[in-house]
Amino acid sequence: MVRIVFLIIPLLLIFEVEANIPNNEDSKKPEIISKLHLNKLSKDARIFELVGDGESFSIKRTSINKPSKKILRYSNLVTKRDKYVLNFVDENNKSLIKIGIGDPFTAYAQHLGYEQSSVYSFQVGNQNIKTAIPIELNPAQMIVEKRSSLDTFIEISRITLDIR
Repeated sequence: MVRIVFLIIPLLLIFEVEANIPNNEDSKKPEIISKLHLNKLSKDARIFELVGDGESFSIKRTSINKPSKKILRYSNLVTKRDKYVLNFVDENNKSLIKIGIGDPFTAYAQHLGYEQSSVYSFQVGNQNIKTAIPIELNPAQMIVEKRSSLDTFIEISRITLDIR
């Protein structure tokens, strides 16, 4: 009886593996970028510098250049801690890449002298935000989104990019 069970289990596993092999139709789907492929040793990337105050944003400068270490450190994909997100989309409004920028409009006071205070965060004014995306991507627009209390993103600003 035990031998029969040991024979049946491997056969079931073989059929399970065969059932999970993807068809050729699945391999034709477009690739989705799941990691930010910016290497500090690479030569060029698309660098965007924008100015915003949390409600309105505008492009200050766009360039194709080698990104600095600071820009690479802050050009990350979206995490749970990001309150604001830059969503780069193509002409068909399809998302190419989303980059989280955290919450650059709030300053946190966590040092001596504020122990008795009930407020530990303060809103700051206009901030310069620099980010970089791989040069292979050609976005048509950049959408600035803000995370809502329901953990969804709401569009704040849509900026048309002139990249060709």
